[in-house]
Amino acid sequence: MKIKNLFITGLSVIILIVQSCNPKNSKEASSNVAVTATDSRGKTITLPHEAMRVVILYNALVDDVYMLQAGEKIVGIPQQIYEMEDTYSFLSKLDKRIKNKSIATPTFGGQSSNAESIIGLKPDLVLTFNTDEDNINQLENLGIPVFTFSSLNDEKILDELKNVGKLLGKQKRAEEITGYVGEEVKKMRASQATSPKKIYYAWSKGRIMSTSGKGSLIDMAITLSGAQNACPVPVEAPNISAETMYKWNPDLMILWNSKLSDVYNLKELEALPAVKNKQVFVMSPSFPYDPHTVKFMLFAKQLRHWCMPEYTQEQLDQDVKKAFEIIYGKKGLI
Repeated sequence: MKIKNLFITGLSVIILIVQSCNPKNSKEASSNVAVTATDSRGKTITLPHEAMRVVILYNALVDDVYMLQAGEKIVGIPQQIYEMEDTYSFLSKLDKRIKNKSIATPTFGGQSSNAESIIGLKPDLVLTFNTDEDNINQLENLGIPVFTFSSLNDEKILDELKNVGKLLGKQKRAEEITGYVGEEVKKMRASQATSPKKIYYAWSKGRIMSTSGKGSLIDMAITLSGAQNACPVPVEAPNISAETMYKWNPDLMILWNSKLSDVYNLKELEALPAVKNKQVFVMSPSFPYDPHTVKFMLFAKQLRHWCMPEYTQEQLDQDVKKAFEIIYGKKGLI
């Protein structure tokens, strides 16, 4: 009887040792370890384990989560993901739920329709921009952790991706992406133009007389490209007159989600040299160049191509293809 008991005890010990060495069990154990990160507000977000159910309230942040290869954790996204043709087409390649439009959409127009629709998805983490104050306060008061982004500049974009990577259990993946983008940014800054061209950036939906001033995210991307922001005003989003446009006299005009006709049909700008010389370009499709993500680097490279003929379309295409393979971790996506 004693021998039998000893055998059972020894067998139990062996089973415990094998279980402790099992990678699957280790993975399960690691998912129950508390994770901590700092968001754009400087607020420390602590979860009892890596987030498993994530609701996202802004389009660019959906893209970030797929870059981190954590798409399976998403349970809610903005409605616009299904409505933006190039975004929907690309993300459909990464997630059948996107293709089938089966992920819930508790948001519309960039804002949540109501807190109840978000709560119903039982998220253990919500991702949004720090400007979304009403939703942030409401959700946090209900005990739902919220991680905010600012995407103010290149440093913030990289830092925020690394921090959300911690909460999603994708810290290593975040380091791979940010390490690559950081090195590319260094290379671009080391090869600036001696006589930079001036770029005027126009806001989306035909708002040609609305632009981005010094210190803005767009200003950062323009400078990174080796060009110069034609707008010298240190204001995030100034509205200007045609007279001011002639005074600034940009070499190029860049449009985002607008049409060339939005510029060429404006009588008050028809004598502007950039218009007369057909130096108006549309950033289209917009998805590969979203400056609110690490793709600000590709936004800057597209600008560089338009400003510097020596940086050819062929080279740009190669750079975009390589970047997509690295930041999404898959080949043949673009």
